[in-house]
Amino acid sequence: MTVGAAIPIHAALKGRSFLLRSAWVQFIKKTVEQGLGVPVRSGRFAPSAGQTQANAAFRRVKRLWLEERLAAHSLAARCVYLAPGAYVKGAFQFQASPSALPELAVLGVTGFGVLSGEQYVYEADRANGYRHRVVDTPNCHGSCVKLLEFESGASAQRLTIHGITMANAPYHSFVVHGAPAMATDVSHGKQVGGWYWQTDGVEMYDHSTMHDMFFHLNDDVLKLYGSNTQVNRIVVWKLENGPVIQWGWTPRNIGQVRVDGIDVIHNRLHGDDHNTCIINSAKHYLDPASDMLADPQKLVSDMRLSNIRSEGMNLCAMRLFALSSWLNIHIENLWIERWNGLASTRQASRFEALSNEAGVRVSIGNELREHLGLSIFNYRVGGERIAKQAGNWPADRPGRLDFDPVLWKRWNAQ
Repeated sequence: MTVGAAIPIHAALKGRSFLLRSAWVQFIKKTVEQGLGVPVRSGRFAPSAGQTQANAAFRRVKRLWLEERLAAHSLAARCVYLAPGAYVKGAFQFQASPSALPELAVLGVTGFGVLSGEQYVYEADRANGYRHRVVDTPNCHGSCVKLLEFESGASAQRLTIHGITMANAPYHSFVVHGAPAMATDVSHGKQVGGWYWQTDGVEMYDHSTMHDMFFHLNDDVLKLYGSNTQVNRIVVWKLENGPVIQWGWTPRNIGQVRVDGIDVIHNRLHGDDHNTCIINSAKHYLDPASDMLADPQKLVSDMRLSNIRSEGMNLCAMRLFALSSWLNIHIENLWIERWNGLASTRQASRFEALSNEAGVRVSIGNELREHLGLSIFNYRVGGERIAKQAGNWPADRPGRLDFDPVLWKRWNAQ
């Protein structure tokens, strides 16, 4: 028999075999987080009463196709809800700056549907008619299509991303332009189909949270760019470009960052580069070959990364190029199952303090005497605990730590 979408699937399953064709099967998540909305009889998710007022501008989406080379869907609405079973081929660009709105802006992309960029070519550039960016253009960060793209004003705004699946990104998946004043709460979603070289994860600015997410992508997964941020319970399938955790690329002021419970279930990292490994602070994006683009006046402090597990074969644990001064960076319970089959020199972790144009290095807190530098506690490769005192930390030993000797007092492994 053929089951159509109108026949309840549970009725069709009773003691009969069938061919499922052109059906819409919904798997409804019964738990609805407080404040995001209320369930309705159909099993779909609807805005709460307060969100249906004119000042909320809530947009429901069930199905939407955007033809290749057509514009991304520009939204005047502040919130978009993707119904369960919805499959949106396109991208959402929130063009209106929240700073222009009369009250505190609260934006949202929620629901249990799919937002897919499969209709776009890699680096689909709006400035080039949605074709691939012109070859001699160094990058198209401002003009290439992102699955979710926002404008942030000078005043604080909040953004909720809940439940959705982001798939097949043609470039970075999530970008906030303007002042980094948008606090983002991301939870119970997925990002899959990271086939292209740059399919970055979510940027975490001040007062942002993320929990219970799955990522399958290339390039930076967790982008820790703000203070007072918290990340918990993340599962990662890592492809070959970029690290899992990133807070570099430019000097930053960051403090009070907590990351806990990261499970890397597979990774294909293999390139010997400055922006790779499980944990990373990359060199400056303007010129990664330069070690003189740091800012000693900027400060990264009170960062705690804990309970990070990386299964299978691994390229390297961490490459840390400090573009700002650092105080109290703590890595605890990092587990690497085993190294890949490449040369140990390519598997080396690195730690360097870069300088500004005048040759002034950033400062790193003293870890051995004051416990204010880089602390690596209970770092294990397989079943072996890596420690300075044990002597198994160097680049040709299981720890694979090839840190700058100048920083000997600035870090410890125990």
